[in-house]
Amino acid sequence: MNSIIFFALLAVAACRPQDELETFIVREESDAIEGFNFRHEFELDNGVAQSLVGSADGAGAPVITGSYSLPLPEGGYATVTFVANSLGFRAESPLLPVAPVNPHPTPAHVQEQIDFSNAQLAAGLVWDQAVNAWV
Repeated sequence: MNSIIFFALLAVAACRPQDELETFIVREESDAIEGFNFRHEFELDNGVAQSLVGSADGAGAPVITGSYSLPLPEGGYATVTFVANSLGFRAESPLLPVAPVNPHPTPAHVQEQIDFSNAQLAAGLVWDQAVNAWV
């Protein structure tokens, strides 16, 4: 959990403008840490802001949710929201790259094979690798 906080703070520090030598904290709020439960927010005079909330999920595993905002050179702010839990780290932002949509449809012969396999499974058959057949 400490490493996630460290890397989030490192990301904010790395994105600061390089021409400014000093940055000051404008606002900082936090709650005491109790187990996995914590809250920490801060805002800097250059527009950088971060908010972190820690908790535990139903199974008792740690969950950290939060966001950070960075000023963009052309104006406005880049905001990233994230969740880190037992499923891993997931970030969302309109600035993050998105995988392209597959421009090609599934070929007919491939779809026929998929449909055949689904029909065999629906009929209660399973593929047995040892005999190389549906049984």
